[in-house]
Amino acid sequence: MKNRLFDGISILLILVAIYALNHQLATIADVHMGDEAFYLYQGVSNFRLGLQTDWGPAYSLWYKFLSFFQPDTIRLYYLNMFLMSSLPTIVLYTALRVAGFRWYWALYCTLAFHFSRMNFPEGVKVSILLFLLTLLVFIVGARYLRHQLHLACALLTLTYGVFAYFRPEFVIPFGGCFVLLIGAAIWFKQSFYPIVGVAGVVLLLFFGVGSPLSEKGEKAFKQDFSYNYTMRHPEDTRLRQYNNWVDSEVMSQLIFGERVSGFGDALINHPKLVLGDHLLPNIYNLSVQLTGILGTYFTPLTYLPGVAALEPLWHRKLTWLLLLVGFLAVVSIRQTARAVGQMVMDNPWLYIVATTAIIAPIASSVYSMGIKIRYLPPFYFFIPVVAGTLLVSLRVRPWLSQRVDLPKPLSPSTRGMLTVLFVLGLGAWMFRESEYQTPARTNDKDLIKYTRKLTASVTNRDQIRMFENPDALTTYLGGIPVAYERYKRNTDFYKFVKQNDINLIIFRPETAQYYSNDTSIQRFIEQPPETFIRKPGFYPNTYTFIRQDLLN
Repeated sequence: MKNRLFDGISILLILVAIYALNHQLATIADVHMGDEAFYLYQGVSNFRLGLQTDWGPAYSLWYKFLSFFQPDTIRLYYLNMFLMSSLPTIVLYTALRVAGFRWYWALYCTLAFHFSRMNFPEGVKVSILLFLLTLLVFIVGARYLRHQLHLACALLTLTYGVFAYFRPEFVIPFGGCFVLLIGAAIWFKQSFYPIVGVAGVVLLLFFGVGSPLSEKGEKAFKQDFSYNYTMRHPEDTRLRQYNNWVDSEVMSQLIFGERVSGFGDALINHPKLVLGDHLLPNIYNLSVQLTGILGTYFTPLTYLPGVAALEPLWHRKLTWLLLLVGFLAVVSIRQTARAVGQMVMDNPWLYIVATTAIIAPIASSVYSMGIKIRYLPPFYFFIPVVAGTLLVSLRVRPWLSQRVDLPKPLSPSTRGMLTVLFVLGLGAWMFRESEYQTPARTNDKDLIKYTRKLTASVTNRDQIRMFENPDALTTYLGGIPVAYERYKRNTDFYKFVKQNDINLIIFRPETAQYYSNDTSIQRFIEQPPETFIRKPGFYPNTYTFIRQDLLN
């Protein structure tokens, strides 16, 4: 009865936290034009650009499912953002409670995730959805396969195989879990039927749907490598005129001195460049990100009176050195390790899921730019599990235990008072976080509304052929995109527009800046063809061009 009461209080506080974060969602978060928009576009358009298996088609199917409830693409985007900023919070608390942790530990760690930058207002939610599904798989395994670890591991292996169609890097934990599954079946003399079943489903997906690994990963490497290199070498004037997202092929060829087919080719032929200007910086950035995640668990403590005065101490290495020395002097490492080992053996499923869940985010962060914190939500399960296990397993050295009496159990009144203070403290924390939810400029959403109004008379949206990336305006507007990368800069833009039947051009500040030195586009802006109408753009000092027949 007591646990149900505290769980009820926790869920109530979580619902309040969800309201605090999302009650004015549409005014504090802009829509996203980029990867998230492409997932959405593929879903609502029934994979109009083809079933690109390396571009998270399973996540696009999630958007397709949501579109049955909300057909408007802007509202659909916010619906998904609300769900992905709310459901994982509730399920994370449930998972930590199922794992056996006390309600106050589960609640505190859950709120740390909920108010983290990773959860909100981060716009790309595919990793959050995978985090949610991973927690659900853990709960199912813990509840219904408690005494059938072999079947639970088969379920996890199959899950990671399916996850590869959300994010391709999940091929790595799938492969690792599959090898472990085979090894466990041989060692413990288990049935091979689950292994055959997992292999059968994965092979069916591979040959029926397609491989989740293809050229996208290699293109992403060139884009991210070019970004890393330009950040570390601003003196390289050869690259200033290029954009790593559009011109990654040209930029990587300039940097390496030759065309490389992808990561493996670059690493073999140019190991110094790849290691020094990509992999090692990414590993460093990953460590910084993880330090930031750890910091979110201490954020509420910084709100306490007087704690701010101690903040300079935490930035000194001497402080951490003294804390480490004190820890080693007091804690018995051997006995603590034994206690930890016993907890792992008693409930291996928890630690299998928590550990394998972080493999793909680590691999993606090291392979990619290493600055995308949105890859790392599984650490908000891994860290509470590891930290909670260590805390309850700590054993002090004999010299201390013989001199210090064990603390007596707290009286019911003392426990009640501490519980009230804890809940009030969490309430103050949520109130403090809600103060940061202030209206912001939603430029992209307003740009979409501007473009919708501009093309309101176009009943058949397929008539719109827009000079735009496929993961931007056309996602929310409709129509067919003609990507920037198809236009080779400083060629004949007039001819390009005619050949591709482009009838709508929206120059945003970033695109206007990108093409500022393109003489052909600048002439088009000053002297557009007679068939085009030039209008003032949504942004100051920009222009919009729309072909007259599109409005007729």
